[in-house]
Amino acid sequence: MEERKKRAERNQAKHTHRKMMVGVLSVLFVCGIGVFGYFLYQRHLVNTLLASENIYQGVSVEGISMAGLTKEQALEQLQEKYKTEVDNQTVTFQYDAEQWTVPFAEVDAGYHLEEAVEQAYRTAREGTEKECFKTGKILLKEGIDIPLEYSYNREKMSEKLNGIAKEFNKEAVDSTVSRKGGQFVVTPEQTGRSMNMEDAKQKAEAMLDSKVGGSVQIVAETVQPKITAEANSHVTDLIGSYTTKYNNADPNRNTNLAVGSNYINNTMIAPGEVFSANAELGSQTYAGGYKDAAIYNNGKVEKGVAGGVCQVTTTLYNAALMAELDVVERHPHSMTVGYAPLGRDAAVAGTYKDLKFKNNTEYPILIEAYASNGNLVMNIYGHESHNSGHTVEYETVYEATIPKPEEVVEEDPNKPEGEKVVTARGRTGAKVSVYKVVYENGKQASKDWFSSSSYRAAADYVTVGTKKPEKAETAENTKETEEKKAE
Repeated sequence: MEERKKRAERNQAKHTHRKMMVGVLSVLFVCGIGVFGYFLYQRHLVNTLLASENIYQGVSVEGISMAGLTKEQALEQLQEKYKTEVDNQTVTFQYDAEQWTVPFAEVDAGYHLEEAVEQAYRTAREGTEKECFKTGKILLKEGIDIPLEYSYNREKMSEKLNGIAKEFNKEAVDSTVSRKGGQFVVTPEQTGRSMNMEDAKQKAEAMLDSKVGGSVQIVAETVQPKITAEANSHVTDLIGSYTTKYNNADPNRNTNLAVGSNYINNTMIAPGEVFSANAELGSQTYAGGYKDAAIYNNGKVEKGVAGGVCQVTTTLYNAALMAELDVVERHPHSMTVGYAPLGRDAAVAGTYKDLKFKNNTEYPILIEAYASNGNLVMNIYGHESHNSGHTVEYETVYEATIPKPEEVVEEDPNKPEGEKVVTARGRTGAKVSVYKVVYENGKQASKDWFSSSSYRAAADYVTVGTKKPEKAETAENTKETEEKKAE
């Protein structure tokens, strides 16, 4: 009895287990069908989303939904909010009552709307099929928001600032002093101003970065003139003067002397400033007013534009010596000249020979230059710092004479044999030293070497005829010639 009871319990347990297993399997089956169905449904939804011809559901730009819109519609919608917002902004640069306005649009400031719309449209359209499906699932679940990019053209902003600075900046105007009717006439100086470009740039860019326009106050830096009226009031003394002679017979050379003098006349040199003859003589061309006159060229005297201008610089050089200004650059001529003592000439040529001297006084100096009636005059006015007994002289000492080389002979077959013509006169050369002699109250206080110069010698150029004389016919030769003709 007991055994039968136990067997029955075991059978009952097996039956119950089978029922439970069947139940579990049924549940699992039902769940599997549900999951599979959900998967199929989700796949259907993603495929349906990806089948759209417009921007997909779940795509937004800066929080604005682009779902179902064409690219044109999406761009129009974004422009309503963002384009006019930036286009209407301006940066206004102000200084007192003056102002310059720069619209954001003129420096390409704005949002990249077209790029954002293109990115929105391409979302879930780029990549493999699997990648697009994965992106589509994200769009359905949580969506994708595309941020708007914003920028502006820094180079265009710099160009705008340069244009404003060009109008804003004002150069300082020096006081001038000139000689009129033997009197000194002084004009007042004017301060200038310069725009602080870095400050304006930083403020403007900060405003552009904020996407909100406004005003920028220009910071101006004061530009002081080099020469003031007070300094020019001390220009009262003739501190250096020199005169050279010229021949009125050469009109072109005389024109060049007058033109060069006019360029230099009334030139002001501030304390510490260096004068450059080449910079002040204007363009040494026909356009500059110069004409052809005699110049040195490879040992010969030839015609060249601005010939004679070296007499202008030589005369000025000697005036600067008498004013005891610091000579920065000076070049002797290649050969000797007759209008100044040896060692005291000053040649200029191209960009490789210049006359430069520095105003080493405490006050401005004024150069007065003119050519008149055979006299080329250079006067330098300033403030005399020496006592009345102070004078200077410059003494030339010959170190050596360089004889002319042998004459250069050129043959001319069209000139009779033995005829000789000098076509170019040469010159002897020389080496000299110049000493500066200082006198105080008529007594020599010092004598110091000042400069050395070397002038090359040049040969005479001569032309010699080589044409042989024709032989005179004798009576016998004439008779012989006539008989041959008769035959």
